[in-house]
Amino acid sequence: MKGILIVNMGGPESLAEMRKFLFRMFSDRFILPIPFFIRYIVSFLISITRYKSSWEKYKSINGSPVKKETMTIGGLLAEELGSEYFVKCVFSYSSPTINDGIKCFIQKQIDYFKVIPLYPHSSISTTGSVKAEVNKVASSYKKFNFKIIDEFYKEENFILFWQALIQEHIKKNSFKDPMLLFSAHSIPQYLVNKGDTYVSTINKSAQLISEKLKLRFEVSFQSKMGKVKWVGPDTKLVLKQLATKGFDEIIIVPISFVNENLETLYDIDKQIIPFGKQKCGIKNLSRIFIPTGNNIFIRTLMNIITK
Repeated sequence: MKGILIVNMGGPESLAEMRKFLFRMFSDRFILPIPFFIRYIVSFLISITRYKSSWEKYKSINGSPVKKETMTIGGLLAEELGSEYFVKCVFSYSSPTINDGIKCFIQKQIDYFKVIPLYPHSSISTTGSVKAEVNKVASSYKKFNFKIIDEFYKEENFILFWQALIQEHIKKNSFKDPMLLFSAHSIPQYLVNKGDTYVSTINKSAQLISEKLKLRFEVSFQSKMGKVKWVGPDTKLVLKQLATKGFDEIIIVPISFVNENLETLYDIDKQIIPFGKQKCGIKNLSRIFIPTGNNIFIRTLMNIITK
């Protein structure tokens, strides 16, 4: 039997878990690349000062859907793969953890597995973190044979996944000639300075999808945090610029995500779209909703696994 380890960020499911989630995330050296002792103090302070306000955001979207939707993806994938594979879903900052997943493989005497981080575009802060944790945990138990998938934005079915969602959205809203605004989660500029390829692959991914649809597009970034410089342009700024140019049919495509989360349900739906409509006067502004367990997306993962 072969193992499949599906890894996602995770999400808090209670106020108490919110505090743990923040501490785990900001304790990650790939999120905060500073000396361990300072990082520990900073992550502790963030977790105790921000957890209540952060939880209010999650409450406003009825809780994080990340864990539930990831489990749905894992379940559908297991059904498609059959008895030759054992699929385990784990999370970087929630339970079950990567450690829990590899322990499970040991119990089932699985010595070969593939790791699929649910991040289509690799970044030091996401895929890089997963790689480091898998390597550390696997080496501490025994010799495993495993392969970690870097990214999958070039996969034909991944492009088709977004193409189909956008075409359906255009038809449903009777749009004639919409502008696609691909909005990705931003990353700190210092990661790009270190050689992070995330921004370039986001741009390439947007191009591949837009070419299939023969539609104009722009790329922007959202959900910045803290005072360090983050990559841009900011999604709100791009909306403002598009409005001044007379664009009134704009579809926001959350290209860096494969499931709904705080950044789509809160940042886009409750912050960015109201800004575009009320402050910029864009009447026909909407965004693509990411369906759970879409069959084209499941085929994307199947192709990665069975290659």
